[in-house]
Amino acid sequence: MDAETIVRGFYACYSEGRPEDFDRYVSPDYLDCGHTPPGRGAEGARDDYVQAVAKVGGIVTYTLDAIVTDEDVVAVVWTGTLPNGDHMRGLSTYRIADGLIASTRHTLLRR
Repeated sequence: MDAETIVRGFYACYSEGRPEDFDRYVSPDYLDCGHTPPGRGAEGARDDYVQAVAKVGGIVTYTLDAIVTDEDVVAVVWTGTLPNGDHMRGLSTYRIADGLIASTRHTLLRR
């Protein structure tokens, strides 16, 4: 899979409620710097997912508004739709290594 396809698959796992599939997209050494403490590996990604779902009361569905890929780095501007219909926007970057997401960083965008 190319870098963009990997990142799209990762977002599909979030939007479709499939954290059990994170292993297909996330490296065992994955580091998610968007959380405190950082998520590590697929299990850390699942923990982050469970915390997010609990915090907002359900699955957040993501629309990928813009994607820019430069070899092993993918930047995504996204819109998340919360279960209550509210929206949030963010920018995330992903570093791909050996066909899996190795690290990510996020920021929320102001409206």
